[in-house]
Amino acid sequence: MERLASSRGVVFTVAVVAALLLQTFGAAAAANCSARCGGISISYPFGIEAGCYHDGFNLTCDHSYRPPKLFLGDGTVEVLEISIPGGTVRVNSSSVALLPGAGAPSSVNSTSKYHTWGGLRRGGPFFVSPEKNKFLVLSCSNVQVLLLAEDNSTVNACSTYCPPAPGKGQPYQFPLNKECSGTGCCSAAIPKGYTSYSIQVQPPGNVSEFDADSSVYIAEEGSYNVTRLIFETVPTLPVLLDWVISNSTCSNKLPATPASGCRSSSSSCQNYTSFAYSGHRCGCSAGYQGNPYVMSGCRDVDECAHWELHSCYGTCINTPGAFRCQCPDGTYGNPSMEGGCIKNKNSSQGNSHCTSLITLCIRIIITPYIQMTFSNLKSMPF
Repeated sequence: MERLASSRGVVFTVAVVAALLLQTFGAAAAANCSARCGGISISYPFGIEAGCYHDGFNLTCDHSYRPPKLFLGDGTVEVLEISIPGGTVRVNSSSVALLPGAGAPSSVNSTSKYHTWGGLRRGGPFFVSPEKNKFLVLSCSNVQVLLLAEDNSTVNACSTYCPPAPGKGQPYQFPLNKECSGTGCCSAAIPKGYTSYSIQVQPPGNVSEFDADSSVYIAEEGSYNVTRLIFETVPTLPVLLDWVISNSTCSNKLPATPASGCRSSSSSCQNYTSFAYSGHRCGCSAGYQGNPYVMSGCRDVDECAHWELHSCYGTCINTPGAFRCQCPDGTYGNPSMEGGCIKNKNSSQGNSHCTSLITLCIRIIITPYIQMTFSNLKSMPF
């Protein structure tokens, strides 16, 4: 028995030491993961160093720039912003210059041209965010431009038109408007998110008639000024990317188990479908905020710190993942409305009754007891 107890003691000691070593190495690994590149914050599932990122979420910090620039993967697509709660990455998208004859496959006739917008890893985890970006064409060659998916299906199209030139040999005049109405500039939605697109240009006539200054963008809606694009050379515009942490869907089986990648105890699995790609990503549960991809990453939101945002005009009491709003003592009504808590009309009268009752109790119970005590003291011999 003594030998068995001694063995158990050794095993327990080894287990404790192993746990301490794992905690130490884990803390060291976390400490060795870069938290910023230039002015951009980096947190898991993204990372730069090996062991700091989820598969497919590796980044490159290029220190040859001042300040350093952050890139997806091996350094081809520049990252402008990462939003863990939003599940998005804002990147720089280069314009596609529609030069005559460039990249036209031999099977394509002389009146059509193909170009490619890409740079993202095929199959994800990043793809163009559907309905948050625009397909933008600037041209005065009266062209029709098709946006094709990876399977060559048509995603959308738009056509441009410009009035005739004012005189022989003079260039077309772009209209001075702020909208892409089709005159010199057209735009269309991108309802299906892919990692790359083919752009097919169909000018009316010979390719040589196509305007060499024409360009195509895939850009985040609201990130551009049309007038500036017309009069300035803008090589890049922001585009918003979505991601999925896994291509599997959330399990509906009970009891629910944490989905792959959702590490915080206060996180939840969220199915995501972009028509072309599907899977799931993670979000903090209601009443929590932070990073659902790390342990204890989702923290309770103190709603009472900003009670006005939650329309609590009474007494706010914060609880894990929620809050309570109630009228203060002595009032009643609706604490969610400004001025909704009304003072109880009987509160002062009730206080007066309570005071009178306490006084009466003292007179009836306490006073006779005190008198009796003093009488006993007087009768005692000293």
